[in-house]
Parts: sequence; C-alpha cells; structure tokens
Amino acid sequence: MDREQHITPQNLKDEVLCKIGRNLLIFQQIEGLLKMILGNSKVQGYARELALYQEQRINGMQKDMLGQLISRYFAEILSPSDKEPQGPRDLAEPWLSSSFKITSDDIFAKAQLEAFEMMREERNQLVHRFLPYWELNSPENLPLASDYLDKQREKILPVWEHLKSVAETMHQARQMLAGYMASNEFGQQLELLWLQQSPLIQLFCDIATQIGSSDGWVCLAHAGKRVHMQLADDVAQMKARYGHHSFKKLLIASDLFEIWNKALPYGGFRTFYRIRKT
Repeated sequence: MDREQHITPQNLKDEVLCKIGRNLLIFQQIEGLLKMILGNSKVQGYARELALYQEQRINGMQKDMLGQLISRYFAEILSPSDKEPQGPRDLAEPWLSSSFKITSDDIFAKAQLEAFEMMREERNQLVHRFLPYWELNSPENLPLASDYLDKQREKILPVWEHLKSVAETMHQARQMLAGYMASNEFGQQLELLWLQQSPLIQLFCDIATQIGSSDGWVCLAHAGKRVHMQLADDVAQMKARYGHHSFKKLLIASDLFEIWNKALPYGGFRTFYRIRKT
C-alpha cells in the first residue's frame, strides 16, 4: 500500500487545521515584526524622557490594524523623505533624535508595497473568508484546502523574510548606537553640542554677526555687557549649567570662536573674539 491509501478523512482534517494554524502564526509574526520595527524606528525627546517616549510609542500602536501598520511602515521606513525632525525651540536640556530608515528606489518600494498589500489580503482571506472553501464533512474539499494553504504560505514568506532581515539590521544598528552612546566620545560630543546650541553661545554669535568689525573681531567686554542685559538669568546659572565661570572660557569651550588677546600700551590686554571660519 502506498501513502495515499493510508490518508483518512481525519488525517486530512488534522493536516488542514495544522496548516491553518501555521499560516495564522506567520501572519501574527509579520504583524509583531511590524510593531517591533515601527516601535523602535524613531526615538526623540529630552534625554531623560527617551525611555518613556519609546514606551508610549510602542504602546500606542498595539491596537493598530494590519493595514495601519503597513501604511506607517511605508511612510516612516521606506519613505524617501529626508526631513529632519524639529526639536523644541527653547531647549531646557539635551534633546536627542534618531530614526531608522531603508534607502530604496521607487521600483523596490513599489514592489514591496504590492507584496505587503497582497499579504494583507491573504490574511483577511484566511481569517474572514476561508471557512466556505472547505467543509469538515466534505473530504473532496480537504485536499484543495490543504493545497491552497501551502500556496498561501509560499506567497507570504517573502514578506516575512523581508521583515526579519530589517529587524536584524535594526538590532545591529541599535547595538552600535548604544555602544557609541555609552562611550566617552559621545558624552563629550553631546556636551559640546549642548553648549553650542545654548542661548548664551547663540547670542554671542548673533552679536559677532551684527557688530563685528570688517575682519569679524568683537570686543568680548562689549559683547559681554549685551549678554548680561539680555540673558541675565542664563549668565547667573552659567557656572552650574555649563561648568564655566567666565565668558572667555565659555567661548573657548564651545569651539566656535577664535580668541585674540590684544596687548594694551600700558600693560594688560583686551580680549576679542570672532566666529571661527569653517
């Protein structure tokens, strides 16, 4: 007797039920990968709030339907837009932003969108419209149902493999980013950027642009008086916030300016600064 003679209607029922579960599991894994990728693809906010922001972002998409997740995936991950995220105008502390995107051409993006839409339709077909295509008491329909489920699996596997590859790439990128953020180099760069974007340094830049001489030099004492008048509270907190108690040391630390100590005829010197040429 060959194998077909041993296949009973009950065997076929069990086989179809197993394949239904197998395909549903793949669809669930695809949905889970989309939520994981989207939940971790963008992080932005004040440094102390990043973990809370990410948690809110992940929780916010848990109830999203598959179609919504697909739309977000193509809008945020495969979108060609390079628009930089905008942070608060008045920064109170370091504000960070990172995002994960896939660079692709229109042909690739269109092909992926078609594959994802096909996958969504196959999922809806299985979940909502599959029952009429087979009957437990109709043995002749069971082989057709089994064959249909096998073909469905083959059609949706490329989407699953694509998302697994993206998830692995994202994981590696996050590991590299986490390692860099834990380094002394990142800490130093963050402090430097925080200082360069501070209201004090920005005001010194504005003053140099507005009243600098033909060669760009500005008397630091004269500029300092303006800064005292316009940003008195920031000046009072300068040592506590940035670690420097004098404007000269603050400008040097920002690495944005050249400093010149001009000797005076009767001793001493007067300090000038100008924006460093890049």
